[in-house]
Amino acid sequence: MNYYKGAVALSFSAFLSASGGVAAGEIDDLKALVQKLSQRVNELEQRQESTAVADTKSVSSGSEKVKLSISGQVNRGILYADDGAQSDLHHVDNDASSTRIRFIGEAKPNEKMTVGAAMEVQFESNSTATVSQTGVGGTDNFTQRRLEVYFDHMDYGKVWLGQGWTASEGTSEVDLSGTDLAGYSDTDILAGGTLFRSSAGVLSTISVGSVLTNLDGLGRNDRLRYDTPNISGFMGSVGIVQDDKTDVALRYANAFGGTKVAGAIAYAKTQGTTFDEQVNGSASVLLANGLNFTLAAGSTEAIAAGRNDSDFFYGKFGYKTKGISSAGETAFSIDYHSTEDLAMNGDEADSIGLQAVQKVDDWGTEFYVGLRQYSLDRAGADFDDVIGVLAGARVKF
Repeated sequence: MNYYKGAVALSFSAFLSASGGVAAGEIDDLKALVQKLSQRVNELEQRQESTAVADTKSVSSGSEKVKLSISGQVNRGILYADDGAQSDLHHVDNDASSTRIRFIGEAKPNEKMTVGAAMEVQFESNSTATVSQTGVGGTDNFTQRRLEVYFDHMDYGKVWLGQGWTASEGTSEVDLSGTDLAGYSDTDILAGGTLFRSSAGVLSTISVGSVLTNLDGLGRNDRLRYDTPNISGFMGSVGIVQDDKTDVALRYANAFGGTKVAGAIAYAKTQGTTFDEQVNGSASVLLANGLNFTLAAGSTEAIAAGRNDSDFFYGKFGYKTKGISSAGETAFSIDYHSTEDLAMNGDEADSIGLQAVQKVDDWGTEFYVGLRQYSLDRAGADFDDVIGVLAGARVKF
């Protein structure tokens, strides 16, 4: 548009030069005309800039005070499951990080305050956590994840209200390995619906997911939650959860040179029928050379008559590097998970797994593969091991 401004000014100068003597009144009229043309050019420039900005926005909010963003992911894979006598191939949604979409609206009344709202739902067709040899559990799944509002102040902390992460959610799942997409402390989700088969070849009704757990707090639920501000890497949380449940948690994350450290511990009290109190936590260390270590553990206090307390332990060793592929970060790991007395007194369930994840940054994609073996020891019964192999890709947007 500056070209047009220059052309108008040049034309005006040329006209005066060619016309010689011009009456004062005519000059005033010409000046007024040039001024109107310049104003029109400015209006066209502003309209063009506004259009260019609008073209770069993919969404707009119904309120000019609130910024709206849409994001999500699709995570699909192929699961091979073998119960010792039968093998199945399932086309699945990876429940470690399900297919989902979210809407986040945020307003900033001032530099320190953020007011937000979140709506997030997941779509799972054949979840890895539920598909089985019988076909039961392979149905489509549309569920809520987050339906909440929050108020975040840099000095006073954050308040959450609605359906979302409880204070203790995720405290068993702190993991810096970069392979959590293929396997983390909630190991049963890779093939959680698969049923154990007895050594005599009879298919039982006992699923992998019913005997293995990571006791990860109170999950997502309707609650009122408060988080303290981050103080030297520490953050505390407390929540009042639906059905008279309460929980508290302490989280820590920091870096020392090239070493990253993160951890969490939580306590939850419920009015349930299986346990009254639960303590759990996890910690992970990522060294500057890419080596990493992760531990998690937890225990519940049983209140059902004659039931033992349930316990779990999880450990992982991994390596993460950017040197193998120019496409993005590469990560490998091996892990072990044990749960005792979850479904029945005396039960001992174990799982060992191998994981690999390759990021392709330019595609916004991660490719992964996970291999896992599940075993169950139960008094008076003998079960074959279950083998699960999951390979897939997650694309974020």
